[in-house]
Amino acid sequence: MTDSPIFIVGCPRSGTTLLRDLLRSHPNLTFPEESHFIPQLYESYGDPKNEHEALRLATKMLSLRWVQAWELQLTPAEFAQDRSYGRLVSRIYEAWARKENKPRWGDKTPPYVTKIAVLLKVFPGAKIIHIYRDGRDVASSWVRVRFGPRNVFTAVCAWKRMVAAGREAGARLPRESYLEVCYESLVRNPRETMTQVCAFLGEPFTDAVLQANPLTGWNRYSPIVGSARPRKPRSDEIVATNLEKWKKNMPSSDRILVESVAGDLLQTLGYETEGIARRITRPERWMWKADHWLRWSLLRLNRRGNYRVLKDVLLTRWADLRRRLRTRG
Repeated sequence: MTDSPIFIVGCPRSGTTLLRDLLRSHPNLTFPEESHFIPQLYESYGDPKNEHEALRLATKMLSLRWVQAWELQLTPAEFAQDRSYGRLVSRIYEAWARKENKPRWGDKTPPYVTKIAVLLKVFPGAKIIHIYRDGRDVASSWVRVRFGPRNVFTAVCAWKRMVAAGREAGARLPRESYLEVCYESLVRNPRETMTQVCAFLGEPFTDAVLQANPLTGWNRYSPIVGSARPRKPRSDEIVATNLEKWKKNMPSSDRILVESVAGDLLQTLGYETEGIARRITRPERWMWKADHWLRWSLLRLNRRGNYRVLKDVLLTRWADLRRRLRTRG
């Protein structure tokens, strides 16, 4: 097993899933579904100092619904002798890699884009791929999915924060550790882009990575009231029509809002802007944030099996609180 894992990060709806599924087609690479725990638990607990701490951390990891969905045959006892947090995590991913019969593993959890330094502290030899996309297309897509922001303002604020954080962290890293990929370039020139990605990973290029190998079977959302829209099967093709959809689908009021919040970053990334920014007042910001949290909370409450979701959320929130207490101490 390699000591150079791959982390695909970026704002959600920026092409992280497409890039993961393309790399899953490589004969040497495999990725499970998103993990959502690696930096959080490390910042909270650090490396295990003894068998008791190793067993406790392994139990927490294996109990998470995200990890349980991978259907691995692991028990906490198998982690008892590990004294490195990275070794604990690797043991889980190595089990997944054996299941897929691949020698090298990676992870695609978009929000890790704000935790790049932590990932490299756990895995100094890791390869970080940060994929970004036009914030207008991201916002338009993100507000339509159940796990995303509930309005364009909160979506574009999150896009700007996450992309800026990833680029700031990447600017401090050597070229062999960090690579930025533009979603639009990937879609327009997939062969050129994937050749660059494979070279960065130290893997031979193969035509296989030009066709996606999607993960299947992960759709466990079930509302209490109403019914869930059936999830569309992920395409194994690169869809060229996913570019600049905002020009046709985004209302002018939303385009003004996006450019007012993040026009500077759009320009820095090389995207065209329309020069339509305006000042957003503080009451407007409060209104958009309140709208988001109200609708987001109602959506989460209208979900079967909330106790399982809540258990995992509380575990990661408790981990974050422990991190803050450790930092202050």
